[in-house]
Amino acid sequence: MRSLFETHMFFRCTLLILAALAFSSGHAFAGPIVIAFEELRDLKDQRNQLSAQIKRLDNISKQVAAAQAEKSAAKTSIRRQEAESNEARIKLEKLQNFDRDNPGEISPKQLNAAVDRNKLAFSALKLAKENLVSADSRINTLGSEASTQYAEFLRMQKSFERDVNRVVDVHVDEQIRILQVAKEVEVTERVACGDDSIPVCKERSKKAAELKATERGSVVFINSFTEVKNFKLSKEELRSEVQATLTNKVFSNQHFVGDSEYETTIRASVVPAISPALRNQMAGAIRSEVYGIVGGRVDYSQVQNPSQLVSSAQADAEDFEEVPPAAKPAKGKKKDIEPQQEVPAVQEEPPPPPPQRAPRRLEKPTFTF
Repeated sequence: MRSLFETHMFFRCTLLILAALAFSSGHAFAGPIVIAFEELRDLKDQRNQLSAQIKRLDNISKQVAAAQAEKSAAKTSIRRQEAESNEARIKLEKLQNFDRDNPGEISPKQLNAAVDRNKLAFSALKLAKENLVSADSRINTLGSEASTQYAEFLRMQKSFERDVNRVVDVHVDEQIRILQVAKEVEVTERVACGDDSIPVCKERSKKAAELKATERGSVVFINSFTEVKNFKLSKEELRSEVQATLTNKVFSNQHFVGDSEYETTIRASVVPAISPALRNQMAGAIRSEVYGIVGGRVDYSQVQNPSQLVSSAQADAEDFEEVPPAAKPAKGKKKDIEPQQEVPAVQEEPPPPPPQRAPRRLEKPTFTF
């Protein structure tokens, strides 16, 4: 049953009830269904294995979600570390260029510190990229496992439901055999003629007698319709339909009763008819009972294919773009320091200027790190 959360929403529940009425010989539905021991044990084993397989799929889904989180964190880290690595490299190059043009103005300690910062930034970037590769590898591995395990789940589901249906069909057929037993009935029915002519009233009396005989030995299909509006019952209907076949009909004792009624007696064989709707209702009730015996109904709507999560994670990888490196300064002819290359600790000092040249007096720059 679903709860109503919005005004003017309607709830409709159709309840199909199967009943055997007016069986004077005591025919009725059989009691609780009985399943052979070996068959019952096999169904229980399949049910347990199916539950275990669903748990495996759920565990894979959780692992995929964890790998996706690691991958997302790695991508965020790469973006941050690329920016920091580019910044450290640019600052180091500025120091090296200035030291080349102004030997002795920057201490070796400052240069070494800049080199160390560049190395650390590059190492952090390398680690973030390794984490991304590791997460991708885990997702790919889980994707292969997910495909295998989900295919196994589908196989187990199909096998279990097929065996349950086999048990259900056997018991439905047995129930129908119990119900569809011909029965000899004899009933008398009277109708009011009103303004009808005698032939018309006589025919109506025969039809009424047939209907009563059908009801006497038939199966009655009851359809209950309930409508709820604004959390209040607004309509409730109960409709019934008799379903049976009459054979060997013999009408007798047809006569007027008084001046306004006509009476007919009928003797016939009544064979209850089981429509597809009734059969489906019987099968549904028996199936629910079988599920209860073997361990409960499996809610397949809660089963998720982990492969879909893997596909989503792999699609996210295609949208990921690394942050481009920052532009290098125009000054300086020294070869750029690539992140893949080892950064030298200190750049070699150029030869001293000629003695006849007067030394330049420059203000020592200040670098912020």
